[in-house]
Amino acid sequence: MKLLFITALLIVWIPPMRSTPCKTVVRVKQEAMQYACQTQRRSFQNAFGLISIPSLEKKQTTGLLGGILGIGQSIAGTALNLVGIRILNVQLPEINVKLMPRVGIQASIDTNLQISGKLLLVGEINIKAEAGVMAELKVMRTAKGFPILEISACKSLLGGIQITAGGVGLIPGIVDTIKGHIQAILTDRLCISVSNVFLGLNADLGLLVGAKTIGNDLGMQYIMPTPPVVNNDYMDMNMNVEYTVHEKVVDVPTGANEFTLPPGAGDQNSMVNMGFSHDFFMSLFTAFQTSEGFNLEIPSNSASVGSYLKTSVLGSYISEINLKYPQSLSVKINIVLSETPIVTFKSNQLSVQISPRVEMFVILPNSRIENLMAVNVGASLVAKLNVKGGYLTTSVSLQGDLNLVMESTSFGKCNCNPSLLAGYMHTVFEKAYLLQINKDLSVGVALPSMPNVELIHEVVEVKEDYAVMSCDLQYVK
Repeated sequence: MKLLFITALLIVWIPPMRSTPCKTVVRVKQEAMQYACQTQRRSFQNAFGLISIPSLEKKQTTGLLGGILGIGQSIAGTALNLVGIRILNVQLPEINVKLMPRVGIQASIDTNLQISGKLLLVGEINIKAEAGVMAELKVMRTAKGFPILEISACKSLLGGIQITAGGVGLIPGIVDTIKGHIQAILTDRLCISVSNVFLGLNADLGLLVGAKTIGNDLGMQYIMPTPPVVNNDYMDMNMNVEYTVHEKVVDVPTGANEFTLPPGAGDQNSMVNMGFSHDFFMSLFTAFQTSEGFNLEIPSNSASVGSYLKTSVLGSYISEINLKYPQSLSVKINIVLSETPIVTFKSNQLSVQISPRVEMFVILPNSRIENLMAVNVGASLVAKLNVKGGYLTTSVSLQGDLNLVMESTSFGKCNCNPSLLAGYMHTVFEKAYLLQINKDLSVGVALPSMPNVELIHEVVEVKEDYAVMSCDLQYVK
């Protein structure tokens, strides 16, 4: 029995885990909540249908059974015996949720139950009962920070109860006794069933913030550090991201200010809006750099830039290289980024500044490898965001010129301007380096989700100081 991604987000209270500023905000609209509940009709129907109603046995010491056959008989001392009581059919005409500011959500479930049983001396009787359950939700947290869903309050009310026994009339005393029995059992057990449906979600709730893999050695997990903020029309849930490389937590830069999603952010017609702060992207690219995702070794026989990896090609930019290596030799390149990327929002786009060290090596005829030169390259990348299959994917492209600073050479002092290599390095970056980076980034960052839920109609916008993803939800059986 699953209540879905939204119910997990519409939680009442979660104690703070740590004081780091939040990096994302998941905003769930009233429409999403309503949709979530409507998709769960079968879960509640099944739970209500499994309610066990015990037999009713009551000794009658007076003539309460008088007229049980409609002819005014009095059978003193006969037992009222209603057995084989079972629920045949459950209908849920209406399920509603209501946001309660500063509290959480209130779910109300109306149901009609068709019940059958066997009454002594009469036979089969049919009972139709109308009931309503009103529950308030809250979440507690395990020691590891996983949410545990609980019912903080539940109340069930029985409406009309109709009892028929074919063409046989039942005296009011018998009817009242049966109604009282049914009402007492259902009043207690409907709330128990509702609680069981919600509590059955706890395994799935762990997946909302559970560990997820990004590639072979990079992992992530969402953490809920602060209570959600409940308004009349939506609920905002703060979430941080913790990254691991080889199962070791990555220390990431953290801003000084808390991130809040502006009231009108995203598509106002969407069920869910998720805001991503500057810190979210700083954490993402820092973790990617820590996992060596920005490092690349380009062999001399590279399919994409192999024709550029020759001393003769480099010598056309820097003449000293041809002087040292008059015979054209193969070159291999190592690109290593040891500094944390710098992420900024510029003109409604995400900009990533990187400064990798590019080392070039000559492969001599005897297969020995000799240092050729090392160049520090400053590059500005534009990151394009997309959401697909529940993952936020990123692709980067070069923006503007590269800034080159010569660090060392094997051919003596170079009187050349390093910027002469800018065109060459631009080609290497475009055809090999960024190609590999984008392949790794295409794995994407998993968004908070639960089983049987798909994000649809996803749209991502980059604003002046945050990004926002808007989407609707689709329940998949």
